[in-house]
This record gives sequence, C-alpha cells and structure tokens, in this order.
Amino acid sequence: MPAIAETTCYNLSKFRATMKSFRVLDDNIMLRLNETNTHAEDACASFFNELVAAYTKRDASIKFCLETMDKNIANKKEKLYQDPDDYTLKDSIMTDESKRQIIANESVVEDIVRGRSLKAFQEKCALFDLPEDMQSFLDKRHG
Repeated sequence: MPAIAETTCYNLSKFRATMKSFRVLDDNIMLRLNETNTHAEDACASFFNELVAAYTKRDASIKFCLETMDKNIANKKEKLYQDPDDYTLKDSIMTDESKRQIIANESVVEDIVRGRSLKAFQEKCALFDLPEDMQSFLDKRHG
C-alpha cells in the first residue's frame, strides 16, 4: 500500500508538504547523528536502516504518483482520440502533464537530499561500511 493517497498526487501543495514530512529525518540528520553513538557500528547500522526506510518511502511515493498520473493521462488521451474537439479534456491533459513533470522533478530533489544525508552519515559513522549501491551513489555524485 502506498504511503500517500492518489488524491495527494494531484494536489501539489499537499504532495510537497507530505514529502517534506517524509524528509524530517534528513533535515535533522546532524542533530540525530550527534545524539547517536557514532563509534558503535550497531548504532550506526540502526540509524542507516532508518535512512534507507525513509528513502524507500519517498521513492515509492514518487513512483506511485508518476504511475497514477501516467494511467490517468493515458485514459484521457484515449477519450480525446474519440473526441478530438474536446478542449476541456485537452486543457485537463495539459494540466495533468504539468503536474506530472513537477512530481518527476521531486526525484532530483530526492537525489540531492539523499546525497547530503549519506555524506553526513558517512562522515560521522566512519566505522560503518556503506552498502555498495549507496557508496556508488555517493561516488557518482561527489566523485
């Protein structure tokens, strides 16, 4: 089950607010890391698992909205094919496509937030070895 409702995908203010609430851990990462025993690998591993859970939730939300919007746009285009003079439907499709692009741009924001969080985590939890996919992500961004 997705972390957000389908209607949230079409309400951009609500979508952004939801994503912001999903980023609380990242926004407070330095505070949380300062409260964590970063010299204990278990504590770092536990914190890392929280980060990954947050990343997964945000990725799933973005993907859910994009898939939802793609289906809706495809359905509207099918209806438009049957009635090419429906200008209200054309306007609706254009609006939905614009909203979809804004949601897609959230992936770029997510990339930046994740990079910043992983870098801070890696600096504080130097004893913890990042999984290869996360290390590759950091190397690609900061290489």
